[in-house]
Amino acid sequence: MGSLVYNDTNETDAKSSIYQPDYQGKTLSSLIILICIPGIIGNGMVIQLLGCKMKRNSFTVYIVNLATADSGTLVLLLLTTILSLTNSSHPLIIIECFICTYCTGQFLLTIISIDRCLALFFPIWYRCHQSPYLSHILCAFSWLVSLLLCAIHFALFDTSETIKFPPFYHILICTFTCIPFMVVSSLALFIKGYLKSQMQKRGKLLKVTLLALFFFLAFSIPPSAIYLKESLFKQRFVHLITYGYLCVSLNSSANPLIYFLLGRKKEHHYMFNPNIILQRVFKEEEENGKQPEV
Repeated sequence: MGSLVYNDTNETDAKSSIYQPDYQGKTLSSLIILICIPGIIGNGMVIQLLGCKMKRNSFTVYIVNLATADSGTLVLLLLTTILSLTNSSHPLIIIECFICTYCTGQFLLTIISIDRCLALFFPIWYRCHQSPYLSHILCAFSWLVSLLLCAIHFALFDTSETIKFPPFYHILICTFTCIPFMVVSSLALFIKGYLKSQMQKRGKLLKVTLLALFFFLAFSIPPSAIYLKESLFKQRFVHLITYGYLCVSLNSSANPLIYFLLGRKKEHHYMFNPNIILQRVFKEEEENGKQPEV
C-alpha cells in the first residue's frame, strides 16, 4: 500500500505540473520559436525576390518594407523568447527595437489598406496623381515615426515622466491609431471588391490585401487587449502576455504564406518556384496596362 500511495502521489504531481505556469510558459515559448524560424525564412525570401530579382512598383515597395518589419519583429521576438527560456534578462534596447518593427508593420498595413481603397474607388485619379516616389516616402515616414516613438520612450524610461503613463504606452498609441483605419478600409474593400463586383474578375492584390488585413486584425487585437488590460489594472498577466507574443509571431509569419498560396497555380501545385509565384501576385498592375489592379 505504501508503494501504491507513493506512485499515486507521483502521478498526481506529474499531472499537476502540466498546469504550472512555468510549464505553460516553456511550451508557449517553444511554439513561438517553431513559428518564428519559418516566418523569418519566408519573409527573407520575399525580401530577396521582390527587392533584388523583380522590378519594383509602388505596391512591392510596401510589401518589401512590410516583410522587413515582420522579419525584424520575428528575429527580435525569437531572441527575446530564447532569453526567457534561459532565464536571462531582457535588455530594454531589444524590447524597444521589437516594438519599433511591430509598430512599423502596423503603419505599413494601414497605408497599404488606404492605398488599395484609393485604387479601387478612384482608379482614374489614382493612376494620374500617384507619385512614383510616394510609396518610398510613406515607408520612410512609417519607420521614422516608429523609431521616434521608441526613442522618446527609451529616453524617458525610469524617469518621473513615465509614471503618468502605462509602460510601453507607444504600443497603445500606434495600435489605436491604426486599427480603426484598417477596419474601415477592410470593410470598404470587401464590400466594394467582392459584394458589389464579380469575384472572378478581382485580382490577386485585393485578395492579398484583404487576407493580410484579416490576419493582422485577428492576431493583433488580442495582444492589444491583453496589454490594455494589464495597463488599466496594473497587474502582470504572464500567461496572457505570452499568448500575445504567440499572436504576434503568427501574424508576422502569415504574409509570406499568403503570397505563395495565392500565387501558385492549382494545375502546377507540384512545382514550387518562388520567383514565378510572386510575379503572378505582384506584377498584375504592369500586366493590366499599368492600371492598378485590385
